Amino acid sequence: MKKPFGIIVAILIVGVAAYAGTAYWLGQQAERWYQDSLAEIPNNPNIKLSITRYQRGVFSSQAETRVQIILPQNQDSGSSDQVDPSFTIRQEIYHGPLPLAGWGVPGVPMVWTGAIVRDTLDVNSSAWTRALARWYGNQEPMLSISQIGFDGTANSHITMPPLKLDQLEDLQSLAFSGLDGQFQISPHNTAIQGQMTVSSLEVVGKPAESGTDQADKFGKINLRDFSMTVNQRKGAFDLMFGESDVKIAELRGEDQQAAPLFSIENLSITGNASQSSPQQIASEATFAVDKFTVGKESGKGSMRVALRQLDGPTMGKIEQWGKKTNDPFEDPLALNELLTLMKALLPGKPEVLLDTQATLTQGEWRSQLTLNFQDPGVIDLIQNPMSVLGILEKGLADINVSKPLLEAMLTGLIKQQLLTQLKDQGQAVDESAVQAIAQQQVEQQLQELVAAHFIRLEGDRYLSTARFEGGKLSVNDQEIPLTPPAFDEENMDGEAMPMEPDGGILQEEQLLPDPNGGEEVIEIETMPQESDDSAQEQPSSPEQKPSAPQGASKEGTSKP
Repeated sequence: MKKPFGIIVAILIVGVAAYAGTAYWLGQQAERWYQDSLAEIPNNPNIKLSITRYQRGVFSSQAETRVQIILPQNQDSGSSDQVDPSFTIRQEIYHGPLPLAGWGVPGVPMVWTGAIVRDTLDVNSSAWTRALARWYGNQEPMLSISQIGFDGTANSHITMPPLKLDQLEDLQSLAFSGLDGQFQISPHNTAIQGQMTVSSLEVVGKPAESGTDQADKFGKINLRDFSMTVNQRKGAFDLMFGESDVKIAELRGEDQQAAPLFSIENLSITGNASQSSPQQIASEATFAVDKFTVGKESGKGSMRVALRQLDGPTMGKIEQWGKKTNDPFEDPLALNELLTLMKALLPGKPEVLLDTQATLTQGEWRSQLTLNFQDPGVIDLIQNPMSVLGILEKGLADINVSKPLLEAMLTGLIKQQLLTQLKDQGQAVDESAVQAIAQQQVEQQLQELVAAHFIRLEGDRYLSTARFEGGKLSVNDQEIPLTPPAFDEENMDGEAMPMEPDGGILQEEQLLPDPNGGEEVIEIETMPQESDDSAQEQPSSPEQKPSAPQGASKEGTSKP
């Protein structure tokens, strides 16, 4: 009996030792996987990840990772008023092949795997995490359980529990349905795919106190069915290719009187990047909304931006440049490096496409812009400023817009400018009078543009087509000179060149009714009008100055 018993004990000891050894080795592997995963995360100059603590044991390990978020400095209010969004994540790493050290720990499964990593927020790491801990009470605000396979593949499940609070600081109520995300990440972050969803979020602000400006306080914001999907993989030039999208079924905002401020239904943002040839890549992004309402305006629309024929190796260098640069406009060397990289894209003849369309209450809008670039060689901005146009090989722009829509858009812009001008002058004017003047100016300016063939009016639609090719620009098949005409001093007869007002803007006096009676005179900036040859043949009115007789000098001309 003693001999078999001793054999069994020996086997158990060997088994426990083997398990402990395997767990310790997997603990070393888990530490290496963890460090590699942080190193492989796409760098961002404004987000820094660092391991502040890593304590490895035989069956489990503990780690802390600091997520340092660098916000741009607010020079007006000062950075001292800004809340630091940085925080710390705590990791409990349970070694495989069976994570027995995590037995009974919430969320830790007993499965055959390399390791189980349990991530939680360090609630004492920042002001906002402490507030989040108060809101959730005895619940963990965030939990992530990652199952690390023996090959380094990670399957992560991220959750935030539902939250419902009343009388929360500046909020009357907050209702959050919770967050759920599932992601699969390949070893060395060579591929990632998954989805994250939020069913609903409602935030209600407290009513403004009597006597205070209610415009500074929002009423209510509703979000419904938010989802984010990603499916990307690392390919050539060390770039990530694939698709990603964000969708929102509904987003609404109300003011303090429960009047709608805006609403968006079925918003989608989709991005895609792919390798179009052995040396080139292409990417595009599409923004689309089925219905939007802002104030009295409503409609639907979409915008698509596409970049094609981009040199892959150069784009890889540009991505690396972005990872190490905080603010290129404050670093002349970094900005010069970026310009050099951008110029390196030109030999591949990149193409940019912008396509927009919208259907609004007043009509429809359609536009398309295509730009094809090339390498012009040497660009001398000092001796020949026009040489920069050599970058553009050809371009095409098409605009098709309903007449009521364009007139309404321009009238609204000019009306707002006039109201701002009157407000700065301290004048109170009836808005209907300003509306009439704005409509008059828009009608006049559009007529001038049609007469100059810059736009065409066909039925109830304004059309315009602009082309650039071979260094020449044409609008509606009418060539537009890109350089000013040569200055001929001999034909000026010693007279000074007539100068137009600063910025080419004329000051025009308009009479507007005063609500208190009488009339007020304001100066309104208008576009300069072209001279009419037929007007020179009209007889001068008694109020006009008579022209000087032919051959008379300026000194000999008498005043009327």
